[in-house]
Order: sequence, then structure tokens, then C-alpha cells
Amino acid sequence: MVFNPIAAILKRRLLIVFLAVALLAAGMLSFRSLPLQAYPGVAPLSVQAITQWPGRSTTEVEQQITIPIENALAGAPDVQSFRSVSLFGLSVVTLKFKEGTDSFKARQNFSQYLAGANLPTGVQSSLSPDSDATGEIMRFRLTGDGVDLTTLKSYEDYDITKALKHVQGVADVTSFGGQVKAYHIVPSPAKLQSYGITLSQLVTAIGNANNNTGGNLLPAGEQQFVVRGVGLLQTVDDIRNVVVAANNGVPVRVRDIAEVEVGHVQRLGMVQYNDQPDVVEGIVLLKRDANATEVLAKVRDSIQEINGGILPKSIQIKPFYDRQVLLDITMGTVEHTLVVGIALVLAVLFAFLGNLRAAAVVAAVIPLALCVSFINMEHFHVPANLISLGAIDFGVIVDAAVIVMENIMRHLEEGAEKLDDAIVKATSEVQRAMIFSTGIIIVAYSPLFFIGGVEGIIFKPMAFTMGFALLASIVLSLTFVPATTSFVFGKTLHPHSPGFIVALLRGYKPLLRKLIARPKTVFAAALVALGLTLYSATFLGTEFLPTLEENNLWLRITLPNTVDLDYSASVARDLRTYFAKQPEIKQVSVQIGRPDDGTDSTGVFNQEYGLYFAPPDQWGPGVTKADVVARLSRHLERIPGIEYNFSQYIQDNVNEALSGVKGENSVKLFGSDLNVLEAKANAIQAQLRKVRGLVDVGIFRELGQPTLNVSIDRQAAARFNINVSDVQNLVQYAIGGAPITQILEGEKSFGLAVRLNRQARASYDAIRELLIDTPDGQRIPLSMVAKVEMTDGPFFIYREMGKRYIAIKFGVRERDLGGAVDEAQRAVDANVKLPEGYTIKWDGQFNEMKVAQGKLMVIVPLTILVIFLLLYSTFGNFKDALMVVLNVPFAAIGGLLALHLANETLSISAGIGFLSLFGIAIQDGVILISYINRLAQSENLREATVEGAALRLRPVIMTAMLAGLGLLPAALSHGIGSEAQRPLALVIVGGMVTTTLLTLLVLPVVFTWAHRHRGMPPSEPDVTPTAAMLP
Repeated sequence: MVFNPIAAILKRRLLIVFLAVALLAAGMLSFRSLPLQAYPGVAPLSVQAITQWPGRSTTEVEQQITIPIENALAGAPDVQSFRSVSLFGLSVVTLKFKEGTDSFKARQNFSQYLAGANLPTGVQSSLSPDSDATGEIMRFRLTGDGVDLTTLKSYEDYDITKALKHVQGVADVTSFGGQVKAYHIVPSPAKLQSYGITLSQLVTAIGNANNNTGGNLLPAGEQQFVVRGVGLLQTVDDIRNVVVAANNGVPVRVRDIAEVEVGHVQRLGMVQYNDQPDVVEGIVLLKRDANATEVLAKVRDSIQEINGGILPKSIQIKPFYDRQVLLDITMGTVEHTLVVGIALVLAVLFAFLGNLRAAAVVAAVIPLALCVSFINMEHFHVPANLISLGAIDFGVIVDAAVIVMENIMRHLEEGAEKLDDAIVKATSEVQRAMIFSTGIIIVAYSPLFFIGGVEGIIFKPMAFTMGFALLASIVLSLTFVPATTSFVFGKTLHPHSPGFIVALLRGYKPLLRKLIARPKTVFAAALVALGLTLYSATFLGTEFLPTLEENNLWLRITLPNTVDLDYSASVARDLRTYFAKQPEIKQVSVQIGRPDDGTDSTGVFNQEYGLYFAPPDQWGPGVTKADVVARLSRHLERIPGIEYNFSQYIQDNVNEALSGVKGENSVKLFGSDLNVLEAKANAIQAQLRKVRGLVDVGIFRELGQPTLNVSIDRQAAARFNINVSDVQNLVQYAIGGAPITQILEGEKSFGLAVRLNRQARASYDAIRELLIDTPDGQRIPLSMVAKVEMTDGPFFIYREMGKRYIAIKFGVRERDLGGAVDEAQRAVDANVKLPEGYTIKWDGQFNEMKVAQGKLMVIVPLTILVIFLLLYSTFGNFKDALMVVLNVPFAAIGGLLALHLANETLSISAGIGFLSLFGIAIQDGVILISYINRLAQSENLREATVEGAALRLRPVIMTAMLAGLGLLPAALSHGIGSEAQRPLALVIVGGMVTTTLLTLLVLPVVFTWAHRHRGMPPSEPDVTPTAAMLP
């Protein structure tokens, strides 16, 4: 007896059902372990060298910090590109690594190469946290009635940050706002002079007075003691009592010549929240590839412990942004579309199969196939996100099971076989065709495995999900479906075709005969429809990806670069009050400047507003987010001297991570002279502002930083026997207030600085008249040994791949991205003439879109070629393979029309939808032509075509409805998180309509016409036609 695997499966059906239950349990456990993302982390792996050099100008930072670090990192392996920014007191050098680079290895190599940088004495670089652009998962503020900002800041820096960083999955906690405690010694110039003490003596005395020392071990009989010399400064009185010098044998202490104060270091940033003008904020960063849901739960638990034990009762941590809210909303959107989609699929199965038990068996393949996907996603570390889960087409997943079940039903309709015999025979008949046709769809998804960059990060998880699910569906259709069917069906079952199928067949055959008799009319109508649709596609417009809704706005406002913190705070106060009055806005936070750790390279002129919305059902009737943005924009237009742009929280971080510019898109102008860059940037900005649809146009200004230069006259200094270091000490300490030493308070450490009082350094003239001590006891004005003058220096110096550049940012509203930027490029090319050696690069979302389109233009034709070769090997002739491939452009008609009707653009998401659609269209064509070829061996070609197409009517309509209705909820959804799914779903839903019409009405006509000179096709295909095509 010949071994039949299907029969062997039926004998072990209990085992198969048990394994299915085990698979379901394992899949659910894997799903719970998957790192869930609201949106995929699209930014490539990047590592930053963050170097703070307090008090140093932008030019010095570039020359002595940034360039040496760039040179040291130049040889690091797997680097795709690098960029840097230098500004007052801060350098940030960013290396972007090639896709697939291991994070740990990249950071290790980065550290090794960074160690070779030749930096000034005492300057050290730190690495950015091991997080990514979507890693900011929680923001909180500290509250404390009557507690000053310095105390709150100390608790955050030393207690809260340490506790939260111990939470597994937390990469770092960024502290923003508040005041960092510091001790200040404010000497009196007059008292220094009267006691004959120089500033250098004071600085040296303070440094020498704050030390402990060790005296090694002291033996004492059978014991030994540790010897310590304890001399650390611990209190303000300790500092006041430090002896600086002796005057006629009498010690001169710090208190005799200076005031000692407890204050704070100069602030480079501030945070405001709702009605509070100054708060301390913390930002929790998620470790790369960690599970956000699990980490957030642990962080919330840790916050409860901190509030209940570590902090005084008067101080509390209060989160105001929690990523879990967005995760819950987006996953709720996904769950809704999935549940509705499964219900619709089940309804279609029942309607076409006419048997609820058969429909339930087929539908059960969906969760089982998904469980296989979840297990493999966990194993291969593929994250689950809105796109990978929300774009699942259940109709495609169950197609293989439908083929098997429908053929089983046909055999049972004939009533001549026992149940198990019918199952074995029916499954054996169609298994080869089912495997091949499902394989075609998998091949159609294959481009997603080969594209890289942002689009690869976004859509590879979806490709993995569908690929694993389709492979699982093949196995389940040959094992689970036969085994379960033998359980749920009775011993005798004689199903009948549904009445509406019989009615459709009565009308379909005469119609098809008429169309076959008029091939030219059919061809003309199809070509006209295709031509008009392709022509209309030129009006759709293009974009990279739909904007993913986050239920917030992130507003960036740029004031003139010369403003100070107080002025910036006053502007923020007024705007914050206005924003808080808007009924749609629930809470407002404002970040001014940069955090203490230097992770955001900006100044106090930069303001970033987090506008967090109330639930949409609490908004006024008919009010949209665009209405809110328009209203806020009108208010901002009334404020002179500001530039602004609207984005969203995650979107803003991702845009900056991709291009290095704080904006959706940018024009980067490269060159060496900052003045030329600034002038040409102004010209480019003028052209961009003329382009319809371009908004938020602004320049990241680099020049105009007022700088007080103290240039030492070495010859004059030599005449007075003054060292350069004496002058530098005056600038560094007396004016700049650089820290001399650290005061330890338990585990906390605070700086101690010497700085003249504000009056002594308040003006240009006052600084010129500062007295500097000479070795012979004289005191001379600073102006006698140095040239003190005001100049304009750079605020920022941006560099990319070792070249300076200036960025002009812009966004696109109420117009497609591709059309707007194309027009802008033409305007800039025609009207802005660049000097030799200066070049332009368009970056941001537009650049990512062009890169993705270029890849798809290569990969998609290659995929179609592979499919064609598979078809040719199957059919054995060129005509049939070509006819099936010609389904592809015609199938696009419905997808393009659906995008038009929904007012969507041609995005990468829509392009992925077309890939799936093409696979389904080719699958239908393969099985239709295969069945006609088989019938044509014994019948007239025309009648064989009509009969074969009629037998294929039910499965074609069924496949189309399953694929279309499975994604219909996603196509119609407008909830938060639906934006990425909708274009893809629209293409498939609309495309299935025209694919069905093409397969049933046009393809049979094309087939008959192509073989009109022969009685039958030249060869029998290798694909066994599916008996599931029978009504």
C-alpha cells in the first residue's frame, strides 16, 4: 500500500489537536514576551560622544573638542555616516552605524576609538545612553510644597535617578530644569588689595584646603590601624575659615576677604508645567530593544517605592507623560480592527461554505498561524508594533485552508465517499496547488526582507509576521484542517452550494461567452481603464509615510539667539498661559534650553512645548487637530521675532535622529565659510517661502553670538612679568566662576567656585578695569595687558562627514511631500547660485522617501521577474506566464482608485499594499489558467474557458472578499494608530474589487484570444488545479 501522509494524520488526529492547543499556549506566551511598540524605532543605531567644556566658546569647542573626536572616531568599523554640533560649552559627535550592527559591539568600538582623542586636560567625553529616538517613555516632575528648586534638583540627581536606573530596561534618566547646588566664594576686590592677596593665591588656598590624605597602615601589636589625614571642607563655616595668607603673622581667612554663599550653577535650561513657572523634570529612557510595557510597569512600581520611602513626605514624583497610554490606545485600535476583521472573515466563510463548522475550522487557522509568527518573532527578536500587527490580512492567511476545506466540501457534496476518505482524497488533490499558490504570495512579500533603512525597519516586522503566518497556514492546512474536520463533521454530511452562488453562475456563463466573442471591446475597455487610472495616479502625490497620530503636539519655538534665560522664560510663561486655556489641551509642559547632561545641543533661545490633548470625545463638535494647529499658528504669528514648527513628541525625536536637524525636512548647505553659508541660507529660505504648502521655514542660525574677547598682549604682559596663566585665571575664575574643587555631602558632590560679584563684571568697561596682580605687588587694569573687545562669533557650528553646513528646515502641510519638494528644488536650483565648493543636500522625510522609492524600483521588478520565471517553469510556455503577470498592473486600478476616494497619497505604506495585492492577483490567475488548461485537454477551448472560469467563480469571489473584508476595518479606521495601516488596507480592499473583475471577466477573454489558433494549449501545466474551485 502506498503511504499517504494525510491518512496518517487522520489516524493521529488527537495528537494534532493537542499540538494545536500547545501551539496556541506557546504563541500567547511568546506574544506577551514580545517588545510592544506603538511605533517602530525607525532611527538607525547611533552613538554620541557628549563632551562638556563649560565656559568655552563655540569656535574653541569645535577646534579643540569636536575635530579631535571626529578624527579619533574616523576609523571606527561599520560606520555609515557621522555628524557633529559645536556650541557654547558643548560638543556632540554622532556616529550612525550600518544596519544590522550589534549595539553592544558598536558602543564598545566607539569607546575604544574615543579614548584616542587628544582632548584638553581635564575634559572627558561620555557616551549617549543606550536608547533610541523612541526611547523617552515617561516624563515626570517633582513637587514639594515650600521646597526650593535646589533641594528638589539634588533629590532628583542623586536619589531618584539612581533608583530608577536600577530598574531593568531603563537606559538612563535625564534631569531637566531646577537649580544645581553650588558653593560660591565672592571676593571683594578692595579687600584683596588691602590684604595684598591675589586671586591666584585665593584659588590655590581653597584647592589645597579641601583634601584628605592617607598615612598607610600603622602596626600596633597584633593589630594594625589605617591612618587618615582628614581635611575635607564640609560646611560653609569650614570654607570661611580657610587660611589664605598671613599678614604680619595674623592669618587672613576667606571670611576676611570674601563672602561665602550657597547658590546654584549658571542655568542652561528651565522647565515649566501648567501654571508652575519653574519645575524639576525627569525623563526616563528605555534601553534599546527592551519591552516598553514591562519596563514602564517596573518604573511605576519603583516610583511608588521612592515616593513612599526614599523621598520626604513633602516631595513626590508625579508622571505627566506615560508611553503606556499611547501603547494602550494604539493596541486598542489594532485589537478592534483584528476582532472585526476576524468576524467578517468568519461571516464570509460561513456564507460561501454554507456550513458553520467548516467556517470555524478554517477561521481557527488564523490564531494558530499568528501564534507561529509570535514564536518566531520572539526567537528572531522581531518587535511587535502597530504596523506588523495591524496590517495582517486574515483573508490571505486562511486562503490555503479555504482551498483544502472547499475541496473537502465538494467531495462531500457528491456524497459517494465516507468522511475520512473524502478528506484524504480532497486534501491530496489540492496540496500541490495550495503550496505553490501560497508560495507566490510569500514571494510577493519578499522585497520587504531586502529593503534596508527606515522603510526596512518599519516594514520588515510586517513581512516576518505575514511570512511566518503564511508558512504556518500551509502546514496547518495539511494537518490541522483535515484532522479537525474529521472531528467536527458528522459521519454523513451532504452540503449544498449556497443559493446565491447558483444564481451568480446562471448569469456569469452567458456574460462570459458574450465577452469572449468581443475580445477587442474587452481589451479596449481594460486598457482605457488602466490608462486613465495610471494617469490619475500622477495627481495623487507622494509622501514617505503617513503621520502617525500620537494625541499630542510638540511645538518648537526659536527666539533670537541672543536672548537670555529670563526673557525666554517670560515668553514661555505668556504662551503657556494661552495654550492652557485651549479646551482641547489637557496639560502643557515647556522645556527651555538644554538639560544638564548635554544630551540636547541647544540654547536658551530654544523652547519646546509638549501640548498633551484631552480625549477627542471631549473636543468641540467638528474640531480637528488641524483646526487646533491653525488656531495656535494664528496666535504665534502675532509674536515678532520668533520661528516655530509643529510636530509630535515621538515624531520630533525621530526626525532629529534621522537627519540631525530639528525639523521634518531640511536643506543642508555645505561649505567652509560661515558667513557665506549664512548669506546663501537666507537666499534659500526666501525661495522656500514662495512654495505653496511649505510651512515652518526657518534657518538654524550659526552667527551672531556676542562674544567678549580678552586677547592677551604677550609683550605688554612680559613688561609687567605677568604670565598668560595669570590673565587666564582672571577670566576663568573671576569672570567665569569656574569650579575649583568639590564639596562632598555624603554621597552627593557640589562644586565650589570663586567669582567676583555681579557689579565687578557687569559691563564691558567693568571687565576692562578689573585689576590683575603683578609679581612686584602692583595692580594694573586688565586693559593694560589684554585687548578687550566685543565681536560676533558663531552660536553653532554644524558638521557632517567632516564638512561644515547650515540647515534650513521646513515642513509640508496641505500638499503632498514629493510635489512640494520637487517644486522647491526647482526654485532653489534656478535662483540660488552657489560658490565653488559649496553643495546642497535635501534631507529628512523627503530624502528617506526617495531612497525607499529607489530601492523599491529595483527590488519590485526583480520580484516580478522571479515570479514570472516560477510561472514559466510551471506552465511550460511563455504566453500563460505572461498573461498571469499582466494581472499585476490591472490589479492596481482598484488600489489607486481607493487612494483617490480616501484622499490618500502614494506612500511607502501604500506601496507595500500593492505588493500584497499583486501576490493575490497572480495567485488567482495561476489557478484559473491551470484549471482551464486541464479542461481544455478534453473540451473545446472556448467552452473549457467558460466552464473553468465558472468553476473558479466561487473561490475567486471568496478569496477577494476574505482579503478585502479582512482589512476593511483598517481601511475605514480613523482612530489613533490607524494612519500607517490605512493606505495599505485601502489598496488591498480597493484592489480586490478590480482583481476579481479582471480574473473573472478579462483574463478568460485574454486566454482564449491568445490561444485562438489552437484547439488546446500546447502543454499541460504542472500545477494541479484546485478542486476547491468547484461550486
